[in-house]
Amino acid sequence: MPKSSNAQWRTTSVMGLYEFRPPRSAASVRGVYYSRYSLNGNRTSRSLETSVFEHAKIKHAKLMVDVEKDRQRGANVASDFKTLGTLHFEMEERLALNSVAQSTEVGRKNNLARLRTHWQRGNFETYLVRKVNAEVVIELRNYLLTEAPWNYNFGKTRKGYSQPVVNQTLWVLQVLLDIAVGKMAIIENPFSVSSVLRGSLFASGRGSGSRGLSGVRTTSSTIPSRPEMDRLLAEVRRVPADAERFWPNEEQLKYLQAIANEMADHTELLAVSGMRKSEAQRSTVADDLGSEFRIWATKSIASGRTIPVNPALRDILDRIKLRRGAPKDKLVITKEPGNALKRACKRLHMPPLRNHDLRHFFASACIASGVDVPTVSRWMGHADGGALAMKIYGHLLKDASQQAAAKVNFSGRDVQPKIA
Repeated sequence: MPKSSNAQWRTTSVMGLYEFRPPRSAASVRGVYYSRYSLNGNRTSRSLETSVFEHAKIKHAKLMVDVEKDRQRGANVASDFKTLGTLHFEMEERLALNSVAQSTEVGRKNNLARLRTHWQRGNFETYLVRKVNAEVVIELRNYLLTEAPWNYNFGKTRKGYSQPVVNQTLWVLQVLLDIAVGKMAIIENPFSVSSVLRGSLFASGRGSGSRGLSGVRTTSSTIPSRPEMDRLLAEVRRVPADAERFWPNEEQLKYLQAIANEMADHTELLAVSGMRKSEAQRSTVADDLGSEFRIWATKSIASGRTIPVNPALRDILDRIKLRRGAPKDKLVITKEPGNALKRACKRLHMPPLRNHDLRHFFASACIASGVDVPTVSRWMGHADGGALAMKIYGHLLKDASQQAAAKVNFSGRDVQPKIA
Protein backbone atom coordinates (compact mmCIF):
# COMPACT_ATOMS: atom_id res chain seq x y z
CA MET A 1 0.00 0.00 0.00
CA PRO A 2 1.22 3.61 -0.50
CA LYS A 3 2.76 5.07 2.65
CA SER A 4 1.70 8.68 2.05
CA SER A 5 -0.35 9.96 5.02
CA ASN A 6 -2.43 12.10 2.66
CA ALA A 7 -3.67 9.21 0.52
CA GLN A 8 -7.40 8.56 0.89
CA TRP A 9 -7.60 5.31 -1.10
CA ARG A 10 -5.08 2.53 -0.56
CA THR A 11 -4.73 -0.67 -2.54
CA THR A 12 -4.51 -4.06 -0.88
CA SER A 13 -3.11 -7.43 -1.85
CA VAL A 14 -6.59 -8.46 -3.04
CA MET A 15 -7.71 -7.30 -6.48
CA GLY A 16 -10.67 -4.94 -6.28
CA LEU A 17 -10.40 -4.47 -2.51
CA TYR A 18 -9.45 -0.97 -1.32
CA GLU A 19 -9.04 0.78 2.02
CA PHE A 20 -10.36 4.30 2.50
CA ARG A 21 -8.75 6.47 5.17
CA PRO A 22 -9.50 10.13 5.89
CA PRO A 23 -6.68 12.47 4.79
CA ARG A 24 -4.02 13.33 7.38
CA SER A 25 -5.33 10.68 9.75
CA ALA A 26 -3.01 9.07 12.26
CA ALA A 27 -1.19 5.92 11.22
CA SER A 28 -2.95 3.97 13.94
CA VAL A 29 -6.40 4.81 12.56
CA ARG A 30 -7.93 1.98 10.57
CA GLY A 31 -9.75 2.75 7.35
CA VAL A 32 -12.96 1.29 6.00
CA TYR A 33 -12.68 -1.31 3.24
CA TYR A 34 -14.49 -1.00 -0.08
CA SER A 35 -15.04 -3.28 -3.08
CA ARG A 36 -14.61 -1.83 -6.56
CA TYR A 37 -16.10 -3.53 -9.59
CA SER A 38 -17.72 -2.86 -12.95
CA LEU A 39 -21.22 -4.02 -13.84
CA ASN A 40 -22.84 -3.32 -17.22
CA GLY A 41 -20.21 -0.68 -17.94
CA ASN A 42 -20.64 1.18 -14.65
CA ARG A 43 -17.84 1.30 -12.12
CA THR A 44 -19.05 1.02 -8.53
CA SER A 45 -17.52 1.28 -5.07
CA ARG A 46 -19.40 -0.41 -2.24
CA SER A 47 -18.58 -0.18 1.44
CA LEU A 48 -17.98 -3.50 3.19
CA GLU A 49 -18.67 -1.81 6.53
CA THR A 50 -15.61 -3.20 8.28
CA SER A 51 -12.16 -2.00 9.22
CA VAL A 52 -10.73 -5.49 9.73
CA PHE A 53 -8.79 -6.71 6.69
CA GLU A 54 -9.55 -10.42 7.21
CA HIS A 55 -13.29 -9.73 7.48
CA ALA A 56 -13.13 -7.47 4.44
CA LYS A 57 -11.52 -10.24 2.32
CA ILE A 58 -14.38 -12.63 3.15
CA LYS A 59 -17.09 -10.06 2.40
CA HIS A 60 -15.33 -8.99 -0.78
CA ALA A 61 -15.12 -12.58 -2.04
CA LYS A 62 -18.85 -13.16 -1.44
CA LEU A 63 -19.71 -9.88 -3.13
CA MET A 64 -17.67 -10.73 -6.22
CA VAL A 65 -19.56 -14.02 -6.57
CA ASP A 66 -22.88 -12.16 -6.57
CA VAL A 67 -21.56 -9.55 -8.99
CA GLU A 68 -20.58 -12.27 -11.44
CA LYS A 69 -24.07 -13.82 -11.12
CA ASP A 70 -25.63 -10.45 -11.91
CA ARG A 71 -23.38 -10.11 -14.97
CA GLN A 72 -24.64 -13.44 -16.24
CA ARG A 73 -28.27 -12.56 -15.49
CA GLY A 74 -27.86 -9.40 -17.53
CA ALA A 75 -26.76 -11.33 -20.59
CA ASN A 76 -28.57 -10.13 -23.70
CA VAL A 77 -30.69 -12.73 -25.51
CA ALA A 78 -32.01 -12.05 -28.99
CA SER A 79 -35.40 -10.34 -28.79
CA ASP A 80 -37.45 -7.53 -30.27
CA PHE A 81 -38.22 -6.33 -26.73
CA LYS A 82 -34.81 -4.97 -25.82
CA THR A 83 -35.72 -1.50 -24.53
CA LEU A 84 -37.90 -0.23 -21.71
CA GLY A 85 -39.92 1.75 -24.24
CA THR A 86 -41.05 -1.32 -26.18
CA LEU A 87 -41.82 -3.18 -22.96
CA HIS A 88 -43.80 -0.21 -21.69
CA PHE A 89 -45.96 -0.27 -24.82
CA GLU A 90 -46.49 -4.02 -24.42
CA MET A 91 -47.52 -3.56 -20.78
CA GLU A 92 -50.07 -0.89 -21.69
CA GLU A 93 -51.65 -3.25 -24.22
CA ARG A 94 -51.86 -6.08 -21.68
CA LEU A 95 -53.38 -3.92 -18.97
CA ALA A 96 -55.96 -2.56 -21.43
CA LEU A 97 -57.27 -6.12 -21.92
CA ASN A 98 -58.15 -6.49 -18.21
CA SER A 99 -61.58 -5.20 -17.16
CA VAL A 100 -61.07 -3.32 -13.89
CA ALA A 101 -62.68 -0.49 -11.96
CA GLN A 102 -62.02 3.02 -13.26
CA SER A 103 -60.06 3.97 -10.13
CA THR A 104 -57.75 0.99 -10.63
CA GLU A 105 -57.20 1.91 -14.27
CA VAL A 106 -56.35 5.51 -13.34
CA GLY A 107 -53.92 4.31 -10.67
CA ARG A 108 -52.11 2.06 -13.14
CA LYS A 109 -51.74 4.87 -15.67
CA ASN A 110 -50.35 7.14 -12.96
CA ASN A 111 -47.81 4.50 -11.96
CA LEU A 112 -46.69 4.07 -15.58
CA ALA A 113 -46.37 7.83 -16.08
CA ARG A 114 -44.44 8.27 -12.82
CA LEU A 115 -41.83 5.70 -13.81
CA ARG A 116 -41.22 7.33 -17.19
CA THR A 117 -41.10 10.83 -15.68
CA HIS A 118 -38.53 9.98 -13.02
CA TRP A 119 -36.37 7.51 -14.95
CA GLN A 120 -32.81 8.83 -14.53
CA ARG A 121 -30.68 6.72 -16.88
CA GLY A 122 -30.86 7.94 -20.45
CA ASN A 123 -33.80 7.93 -22.81
CA PHE A 124 -36.55 5.65 -21.52
CA GLU A 125 -37.50 4.75 -25.10
CA THR A 126 -34.04 3.42 -25.98
CA TYR A 127 -32.60 2.30 -22.64
CA LEU A 128 -31.63 -1.38 -22.87
CA VAL A 129 -33.49 -3.59 -20.44
CA ARG A 130 -30.43 -5.80 -19.89
CA LYS A 131 -28.78 -2.86 -18.12
CA VAL A 132 -31.46 -2.74 -15.43
CA ASN A 133 -29.79 -4.59 -12.57
CA ALA A 134 -30.36 -4.49 -8.82
CA GLU A 135 -28.16 -1.43 -8.33
CA VAL A 136 -30.09 0.54 -10.96
CA VAL A 137 -33.33 -0.32 -9.17
CA ILE A 138 -31.94 0.74 -5.79
CA GLU A 139 -30.69 4.01 -7.28
CA LEU A 140 -34.16 4.69 -8.69
CA ARG A 141 -35.83 3.70 -5.42
CA ASN A 142 -33.69 6.04 -3.34
CA TYR A 143 -34.25 8.88 -5.78
CA LEU A 144 -38.01 8.41 -5.65
CA LEU A 145 -37.94 8.34 -1.85
CA THR A 146 -35.80 11.45 -1.34
CA GLU A 147 -35.33 13.62 -4.44
CA ALA A 148 -38.13 13.09 -6.98
CA PRO A 149 -40.18 16.33 -7.21
CA TRP A 150 -43.97 16.29 -7.41
CA ASN A 151 -46.58 19.01 -7.44
CA TYR A 152 -49.45 19.42 -5.02
CA ASN A 153 -51.91 22.07 -3.87
CA PHE A 154 -51.93 24.29 -6.97
CA GLY A 155 -48.27 24.48 -7.90
CA LYS A 156 -46.43 23.78 -4.66
CA THR A 157 -43.60 21.25 -4.94
CA ARG A 158 -42.30 18.58 -2.63
CA LYS A 159 -39.40 16.16 -2.92
CA GLY A 160 -39.72 12.44 -2.33
CA TYR A 161 -42.76 10.18 -2.54
CA SER A 162 -44.17 8.02 0.24
CA GLN A 163 -43.15 4.36 0.45
CA PRO A 164 -46.43 2.99 -0.97
CA VAL A 165 -46.21 5.34 -3.97
CA VAL A 166 -42.56 4.39 -4.56
CA ASN A 167 -43.43 0.70 -4.45
CA GLN A 168 -46.30 1.17 -6.87
CA THR A 169 -43.83 2.80 -9.26
CA LEU A 170 -41.30 0.01 -8.79
CA TRP A 171 -44.10 -2.49 -9.42
CA VAL A 172 -44.33 -1.11 -12.97
CA LEU A 173 -40.62 -1.73 -13.47
CA GLN A 174 -40.96 -5.22 -12.03
CA VAL A 175 -43.74 -6.07 -14.48
CA LEU A 176 -41.73 -4.64 -17.38
CA LEU A 177 -38.85 -6.92 -16.46
CA ASP A 178 -41.21 -9.89 -16.08
CA ILE A 179 -42.35 -9.26 -19.65
CA ALA A 180 -38.70 -9.02 -20.73
CA VAL A 181 -38.02 -12.44 -19.20
CA GLY A 182 -41.02 -13.88 -20.99
CA LYS A 183 -39.84 -12.35 -24.27
CA MET A 184 -36.31 -13.74 -23.73
CA ALA A 185 -34.79 -10.26 -23.59
CA ILE A 186 -33.13 -11.07 -20.24
CA ILE A 187 -32.58 -14.28 -18.36
CA GLU A 188 -33.83 -13.35 -14.87
CA ASN A 189 -35.65 -10.49 -13.18
CA PRO A 190 -33.54 -8.79 -10.48
CA PHE A 191 -36.73 -8.34 -8.42
CA SER A 192 -37.16 -12.10 -8.11
CA VAL A 193 -33.59 -13.25 -7.49
CA SER A 194 -30.98 -12.53 -4.84
CA SER A 195 -28.72 -9.66 -5.78
CA VAL A 196 -25.55 -7.93 -4.69
CA LEU A 197 -27.74 -5.74 -2.54
CA ARG A 198 -28.96 -8.74 -0.50
CA GLY A 199 -32.53 -7.80 0.13
CA SER A 200 -35.85 -6.70 -1.31
CA LEU A 201 -35.64 -4.04 -3.98
CA PHE A 202 -38.88 -2.49 -2.77
CA ALA A 203 -38.94 0.23 -0.12
CA SER A 204 -39.43 -1.18 3.36
CA GLY A 205 -42.48 -0.40 5.43
CA ARG A 206 -46.17 -0.33 4.71
CA GLY A 207 -47.02 -1.02 1.10
CA SER A 208 -43.79 -2.90 0.37
CA GLY A 209 -45.42 -6.13 -0.71
CA SER A 210 -44.80 -7.19 -4.29
CA ARG A 211 -47.50 -6.96 -6.95
CA GLY A 212 -48.26 -9.05 -9.97
CA LEU A 213 -49.42 -7.94 -13.40
CA SER A 214 -52.97 -7.58 -12.10
CA GLY A 215 -51.82 -4.95 -9.63
CA VAL A 216 -53.06 -6.92 -6.63
CA ARG A 217 -50.68 -7.20 -3.73
CA THR A 218 -49.56 -10.66 -2.73
CA THR A 219 -50.21 -11.54 0.89
CA SER A 220 -47.50 -11.76 3.52
CA SER A 221 -49.95 -12.00 6.44
CA THR A 222 -50.22 -15.10 8.60
CA ILE A 223 -53.43 -16.87 7.60
CA PRO A 224 -55.18 -18.21 10.72
CA SER A 225 -56.23 -21.84 11.03
CA ARG A 226 -59.89 -22.77 11.49
CA PRO A 227 -59.51 -23.14 15.32
CA GLU A 228 -57.77 -19.76 15.45
CA MET A 229 -60.56 -18.22 13.38
CA ASP A 230 -63.15 -19.70 15.75
CA ARG A 231 -61.33 -18.13 18.71
CA LEU A 232 -61.13 -14.83 16.86
CA LEU A 233 -64.85 -14.80 16.02
CA ALA A 234 -65.72 -15.61 19.63
CA GLU A 235 -63.56 -12.71 20.79
CA VAL A 236 -65.17 -10.30 18.32
CA ARG A 237 -68.57 -11.42 19.61
CA ARG A 238 -67.59 -10.86 23.27
CA VAL A 239 -68.16 -7.47 24.90
CA PRO A 240 -64.90 -6.77 26.80
CA ALA A 241 -65.05 -6.20 30.54
CA ASP A 242 -63.44 -2.77 30.15
CA ALA A 243 -66.62 -1.64 28.34
CA GLU A 244 -68.07 -1.22 31.82
CA ARG A 245 -65.67 1.60 32.63
CA PHE A 246 -68.29 4.13 31.64
CA TRP A 247 -70.90 2.24 33.73
CA PRO A 248 -73.41 1.34 30.99
CA ASN A 249 -76.88 0.46 32.07
CA GLU A 250 -78.64 -2.77 31.13
CA GLU A 251 -80.07 -1.32 27.92
CA GLN A 252 -76.67 -0.02 26.81
CA LEU A 253 -75.02 -3.38 27.50
CA LYS A 254 -77.70 -5.07 25.45
CA TYR A 255 -76.99 -2.67 22.56
CA LEU A 256 -73.21 -3.29 22.78
CA GLN A 257 -73.77 -7.04 22.66
CA ALA A 258 -76.07 -6.70 19.63
CA ILE A 259 -73.43 -4.69 17.77
CA ALA A 260 -70.74 -7.25 18.72
CA ASN A 261 -72.93 -10.05 17.32
CA GLU A 262 -73.49 -8.14 14.08
CA MET A 263 -69.76 -7.49 13.75
CA ALA A 264 -68.87 -11.13 14.39
CA ASP A 265 -71.42 -12.32 11.82
CA HIS A 266 -70.10 -9.74 9.34
CA THR A 267 -66.57 -11.09 9.89
CA GLU A 268 -67.63 -14.71 9.49
CA LEU A 269 -69.64 -13.94 6.35
CA LEU A 270 -66.51 -12.55 4.67
CA ALA A 271 -64.40 -15.48 5.87
CA VAL A 272 -66.67 -18.26 4.57
CA SER A 273 -67.85 -16.62 1.33
CA GLY A 274 -64.67 -14.99 -0.03
CA MET A 275 -66.57 -11.76 -0.67
CA ARG A 276 -64.84 -8.40 -0.74
CA LYS A 277 -65.89 -5.85 1.85
CA SER A 278 -67.79 -3.78 -0.74
CA GLU A 279 -69.55 -6.89 -2.09
CA ALA A 280 -70.84 -7.86 1.34
CA GLN A 281 -72.10 -4.34 1.97
CA ARG A 282 -74.20 -4.53 -1.21
CA SER A 283 -75.64 -8.00 -0.53
CA THR A 284 -79.27 -8.36 0.55
CA VAL A 285 -81.49 -11.13 1.89
CA ALA A 286 -82.81 -11.71 -1.65
CA ASP A 287 -79.32 -12.68 -2.84
CA ASP A 288 -79.61 -15.94 -0.92
CA LEU A 289 -80.95 -18.25 -3.62
CA GLY A 290 -80.91 -21.42 -1.51
CA SER A 291 -78.16 -23.63 -2.91
CA GLU A 292 -76.44 -20.60 -4.47
CA PHE A 293 -75.60 -17.05 -3.42
CA ARG A 294 -75.49 -14.07 -5.79
CA ILE A 295 -72.62 -11.58 -5.45
CA TRP A 296 -72.96 -8.23 -7.20
CA ALA A 297 -70.03 -6.71 -9.11
CA THR A 298 -68.33 -3.86 -7.26
CA LYS A 299 -64.68 -4.06 -8.39
CA SER A 300 -65.30 -4.73 -12.09
CA ILE A 301 -68.02 -6.10 -14.37
CA ALA A 302 -66.32 -9.50 -14.36
CA SER A 303 -66.43 -9.71 -10.55
CA GLY A 304 -70.20 -10.32 -10.51
CA ARG A 305 -70.85 -14.01 -9.90
CA THR A 306 -72.94 -16.72 -8.26
CA ILE A 307 -71.26 -19.12 -5.84
CA PRO A 308 -72.47 -22.41 -4.31
CA VAL A 309 -73.50 -22.14 -0.65
CA ASN A 310 -71.15 -24.22 1.50
CA PRO A 311 -72.36 -25.49 4.93
CA ALA A 312 -70.57 -22.75 6.88
CA LEU A 313 -72.02 -20.07 4.61
CA ARG A 314 -75.50 -21.58 5.01
CA ASP A 315 -75.22 -21.40 8.81
CA ILE A 316 -74.21 -17.74 8.87
CA LEU A 317 -76.81 -16.72 6.26
CA ASP A 318 -79.60 -18.39 8.25
CA ARG A 319 -78.40 -16.73 11.44
CA ILE A 320 -78.32 -13.27 9.88
CA LYS A 321 -81.70 -13.69 8.16
CA LEU A 322 -83.37 -14.35 11.53
CA ARG A 323 -82.65 -10.70 12.38
CA ARG A 324 -83.77 -9.31 9.02
CA GLY A 325 -87.22 -8.83 7.53
CA ALA A 326 -87.82 -7.86 3.88
CA PRO A 327 -85.86 -9.36 0.96
CA LYS A 328 -84.31 -5.95 0.28
CA ASP A 329 -82.78 -5.75 3.77
CA LYS A 330 -78.99 -5.57 3.83
CA LEU A 331 -77.21 -8.65 5.12
CA VAL A 332 -74.62 -6.57 6.98
CA ILE A 333 -75.46 -3.36 8.80
CA THR A 334 -72.03 -2.64 10.30
CA LYS A 335 -69.59 -0.62 8.21
CA GLU A 336 -66.65 -3.03 8.34
CA PRO A 337 -65.06 -5.46 10.83
CA GLY A 338 -61.50 -4.16 10.40
CA ASN A 339 -61.16 -2.30 13.70
CA ALA A 340 -62.97 -5.04 15.62
CA LEU A 341 -60.59 -7.58 14.09
CA LYS A 342 -57.53 -5.61 15.16
CA ARG A 343 -58.79 -5.21 18.73
CA ALA A 344 -59.68 -8.91 18.99
CA CYS A 345 -56.28 -9.97 17.62
CA LYS A 346 -54.56 -7.70 20.11
CA ARG A 347 -56.50 -9.16 23.05
CA LEU A 348 -55.70 -12.71 21.87
CA HIS A 349 -52.03 -11.85 21.15
CA MET A 350 -52.48 -12.90 17.52
CA PRO A 351 -50.92 -11.24 14.44
CA PRO A 352 -53.18 -8.41 13.25
CA LEU A 353 -55.62 -9.22 10.45
CA ARG A 354 -57.17 -6.96 7.81
CA ASN A 355 -60.54 -7.24 6.13
CA HIS A 356 -58.84 -8.60 3.01
CA ASP A 357 -57.12 -11.34 5.01
CA LEU A 358 -60.54 -12.94 5.41
CA ARG A 359 -60.51 -13.56 1.63
CA HIS A 360 -57.11 -15.19 2.02
CA PHE A 361 -58.54 -17.39 4.78
CA PHE A 362 -61.41 -18.43 2.50
CA ALA A 363 -59.08 -19.29 -0.39
CA SER A 364 -56.62 -21.22 1.77
CA ALA A 365 -59.44 -23.22 3.41
CA CYS A 366 -60.90 -24.12 0.00
CA ILE A 367 -57.54 -25.20 -1.40
CA ALA A 368 -56.75 -27.22 1.74
CA SER A 369 -60.12 -28.94 1.29
CA GLY A 370 -59.12 -30.07 -2.20
CA VAL A 371 -60.87 -27.47 -4.37
CA ASP A 372 -58.85 -26.72 -7.51
CA VAL A 373 -57.40 -23.24 -7.96
CA PRO A 374 -59.44 -22.21 -11.05
CA THR A 375 -62.66 -22.99 -9.17
CA VAL A 376 -61.53 -21.03 -6.10
CA SER A 377 -60.56 -18.19 -8.40
CA ARG A 378 -64.06 -18.08 -9.93
CA TRP A 379 -65.67 -18.13 -6.47
CA MET A 380 -63.52 -15.12 -5.49
CA GLY A 381 -64.42 -13.15 -8.61
CA HIS A 382 -61.06 -13.28 -10.42
CA ALA A 383 -61.26 -13.00 -14.19
CA ASP A 384 -57.83 -14.44 -15.00
CA GLY A 385 -58.66 -18.14 -14.79
CA GLY A 386 -56.61 -18.67 -11.63
CA ALA A 387 -53.27 -17.07 -12.58
CA LEU A 388 -53.35 -14.62 -9.68
CA ALA A 389 -54.55 -17.23 -7.22
CA MET A 390 -51.67 -19.50 -8.24
CA LYS A 391 -49.18 -16.71 -7.46
CA ILE A 392 -50.68 -16.00 -4.05
CA TYR A 393 -51.70 -19.46 -2.89
CA GLY A 394 -49.52 -21.75 -4.99
CA HIS A 395 -47.41 -22.69 -1.98
CA LEU A 396 -50.50 -24.25 -0.36
CA LEU A 397 -50.84 -26.70 -3.24
CA LYS A 398 -47.58 -28.40 -2.30
CA ASP A 399 -48.86 -29.32 1.16
CA ALA A 400 -52.19 -30.50 -0.26
CA SER A 401 -50.37 -32.53 -2.91
CA GLN A 402 -48.18 -34.26 -0.33
CA GLN A 403 -51.22 -35.14 1.79
CA ALA A 404 -53.00 -36.51 -1.28
CA ALA A 405 -49.95 -38.57 -2.28
CA ALA A 406 -49.91 -40.21 1.14
CA LYS A 407 -53.38 -41.59 0.42
CA VAL A 408 -52.41 -43.30 -2.85
CA ASN A 409 -52.64 -47.09 -2.60
CA PHE A 410 -51.23 -49.31 -5.38
CA SER A 411 -51.51 -52.58 -3.47
CA GLY A 412 -55.29 -52.92 -3.66
CA ARG A 413 -55.40 -53.66 0.09
CA ASP A 414 -57.29 -51.52 2.57
CA VAL A 415 -54.34 -49.97 4.42
CA GLN A 416 -53.94 -46.77 6.36
CA PRO A 417 -51.32 -44.41 4.88
CA LYS A 418 -48.43 -43.37 7.05
CA ILE A 419 -48.08 -39.62 7.20
CA ALA A 420 -44.90 -38.22 8.64
